[in-house]
Amino acid sequence: MAAGATINSLADETVEQVLRSLVLDHYDVLNFGYTCSRFNAVARSGEIWRLKLFERWPSLKMRYSPKKQYNWLLEFQNRFKCGRLVRELLVTFSPQFYHKDEVPSEAFAPFVELAGRNECMMRSVLNELMVLLHDKQRKHMDLTLKYYGEKVLRYMQHQHLKGEWQQVLEQPEEQQSLLEGAVLFAQWNNPSEDMTVQAVVQQIDKIVDRVKADISTRNTDHAVIRDSRNQAPPVLSRNECRQVLEGINHVLYNQMNFRGNIEEYYDAKNSFLPYVLERKAGIPITMAILYAEIAKCLGVHLEPVNFPNHFLLRWHDQPDGDSPDDYMYIDAFGKGRFLNRRECANLIDIHGVNWMPDSCYEAVSSKTVFTRMVNNLLSIGRRQAQMGDSSLVCLRSNLDLALLLNPGDIENALLQARVYLHLNINLSEVLENLQQLLDRPEGEELSSQIRHMMVKATQQQQIKDEPPKVEQKRRDDKKNFNADGVIYSVGMIMRHRRYSYNCVIYGWDPQCEMSEEWMIQMGVHSLSKGPNQPFFNVLVADGSNRYAARENLEHHQHPCEITHPEIGRFFQQFTGNYYIPNNELKKRYPHDEEMTCEHFASAEAAP
Repeated sequence: MAAGATINSLADETVEQVLRSLVLDHYDVLNFGYTCSRFNAVARSGEIWRLKLFERWPSLKMRYSPKKQYNWLLEFQNRFKCGRLVRELLVTFSPQFYHKDEVPSEAFAPFVELAGRNECMMRSVLNELMVLLHDKQRKHMDLTLKYYGEKVLRYMQHQHLKGEWQQVLEQPEEQQSLLEGAVLFAQWNNPSEDMTVQAVVQQIDKIVDRVKADISTRNTDHAVIRDSRNQAPPVLSRNECRQVLEGINHVLYNQMNFRGNIEEYYDAKNSFLPYVLERKAGIPITMAILYAEIAKCLGVHLEPVNFPNHFLLRWHDQPDGDSPDDYMYIDAFGKGRFLNRRECANLIDIHGVNWMPDSCYEAVSSKTVFTRMVNNLLSIGRRQAQMGDSSLVCLRSNLDLALLLNPGDIENALLQARVYLHLNINLSEVLENLQQLLDRPEGEELSSQIRHMMVKATQQQQIKDEPPKVEQKRRDDKKNFNADGVIYSVGMIMRHRRYSYNCVIYGWDPQCEMSEEWMIQMGVHSLSKGPNQPFFNVLVADGSNRYAARENLEHHQHPCEITHPEIGRFFQQFTGNYYIPNNELKKRYPHDEEMTCEHFASAEAAP
């Protein structure tokens, strides 16, 4: 800049370049724009606000289509306002629902209304909730806000994804994308993770490029190489198709080390395509979808085969015929092995079975593939329930999706009702759904079972409608003390002397308040002080809630965060030494936070 020159002498293009700088935030740009009408026009540049939007909320970038035009200043304004409104709404949740097992669906209505204003607001609501859950830059994260934010996000994502699923299912069968459905399936089961079709396609495109490079080393005249500039997949000869499949096998399994996850077969992440790409491991069905999509990009059409116990792909190796023997089968789980009909039958681990009927080798619709994916997760959800998962999140989510894909499935509808009754949630929905089942012709055979469940749901609803009886536990109340004393307080990180698990206290009783049957089952009378000692409600790092005697607990020498799904229901912050109770927990235990603080203050002051 020449001597004596001012910013007024700079061209508008130069001023805009300055305003795009990472050093300047949106407040700086706005304040600069207020100085004069000329700079106000410059500061309203769409490119400036596009950059500011993605600088502040980088995860939003994948939510915008490169083919559409946007008013970036309006997008930024809506995103900023939306963030404030979302947090204001979330603050009201803890006082309303602290004493409830589940947030009722009608409570999400304000978020649905906010997101329903336009496409931009939907993006903004979901993104703000994502940021709330994953923002690790905030030094003092409000755990209670995060706890309810996750519940809202799950509900909002599922509402949004229901519309996405309907669009997929309404398409003609041959146009239903396996890739899109696989990503929707992953999003449905991981609503707090930022998964997009666009991100998955980008990763697959990189694999496709590697396969092309591999093919070119063996056949420079291959149609995939000759027609690489064309956007449409090339038309390949039978021999060229073989070369593509061999190239996929070499790149995917030998170069990139993708594999079937035999060791952790029942890990739910094996069922989600974004995680399969990240971990390079999956189960037959997700490995097959990945394999088929790569082949599709390279001009080879593979069909899904719903083979018993082991999902496969098939390629029409002999186009003149259409019997199972005219196809080559691909085991994407087994490093892309090429199989004939008899070799496929050997995959069935049943003694003496070496031949399967023709129906097992038929190509199936995308909807059938999606249904099998859901059934896999339902099996995993049942296994988790048997192993003590009290939240049944996997089972609940996939029952909802199963009924979205196949609304007439009476078996899953009844299972969903049983799960809700077990968890004591969504009881009005249970009654409505059971009545609909009863009205269906096939419901007559199950009428006694359905009516029994309706009676149970009605009884549980009546109990839930009663206002909760909340007893305040004051330390200056004589009834809360006995000879042993309640020396531990809410928020303290503890270690179990016998089982060595880490936990945090979220409640206590001056003596054991459980039934005699429970005490006998848990061996309470074998303790040195039996039931006549303080008992503490604790959240355990393994996700369980337990009730532990004072003599079995000790202060943790190295306090650590407790990864429990309900931590935010009771606590708002972890200090590094203990948890600070939220306002609702403070109301019940008004003196505990002060006692916890005093404990650590005295510990730090000790020589």
